[in-house]
Formats: sequence, structure tokens, C-alpha cells
Amino acid sequence: MKRNLANWDERTQQAAGHSAMIALGLTQAALGVIIMIRLYVFDQPDAELRDFQWVLLGSIVGYFALRAFIGGMMPVPTPRQALLAYVGMVVFLFVVLSIWLGLPDLNDWTNSILPALLGPAIIVGGYWLIAVLGRRRIEHSISE
Repeated sequence: MKRNLANWDERTQQAAGHSAMIALGLTQAALGVIIMIRLYVFDQPDAELRDFQWVLLGSIVGYFALRAFIGGMMPVPTPRQALLAYVGMVVFLFVVLSIWLGLPDLNDWTNSILPALLGPAIIVGGYWLIAVLGRRRIEHSISE
């Protein structure tokens, strides 16, 4: 018996969406592993993989942005939570990069310190903005 797409019930749609989410996650993880193997096992230059890295970044960021905006289900952090997440990311980056590369050179602060401070700010601020817009969109659609 043929099923009309309009007759799908909510459970079928939810299962299809969940399956697609799992497939996307596995694909992203596989692409990330392939990039790491090519970089660190086969010692390929970073420039040769830049396009794959951008595609993976766009896929991951796009997925979370759409999930937060369209779904409106991602939690909106309080200012205290956002600050703690930012500080945690900065401390983590500083410790890991200091162990890996040594202490940063203060004369070259735009290449050593600024990315560790600005990157987490962009991530936390971007997430907060998308989560707020998603929640506002859901609340607006519910009130109609």
C-alpha cells in the first residue's frame, strides 16, 4: 500500500527527522576524522584541506543555528552562564595552547592572544543571539 506524504503522522515525521539528524552527525564525525588523519597521519598541508574544513564548519554551525532558531528548543543562557562559558573556553584555550605551543608572545598579541579571547566571545555571543531569536520566534508563533 502506498503512503501519501500528507498522511504521515507526527511519530513518523519525528522518527525520520531523528534518523536524518543521526546520519548528519555521523557524516560530520567521519569528515572530521578524515581531515585529522590526512593532516596528522599523512602529513598533508593544511592548505590542501581548507575547503573540507570550511564545509565541515558550515555544516556543524548551520545545523546548530537552524536547530536553535527553527526549533527554539536550545536553552538561552543567563548572562552569568554566558560569562562562565566564555571564561571556561578562554582558560581551556590558554592552557592547551600554552602547553602545546609555549607561552604566547606579547609582541605578537594579535596572532597569539586575540584569537583566544575573540573566538569564544563570537561563539558564546552567536549562540546566545540565535537561541534568543529562536525562542522569540516560537513564543510569537504560540501566541498567534
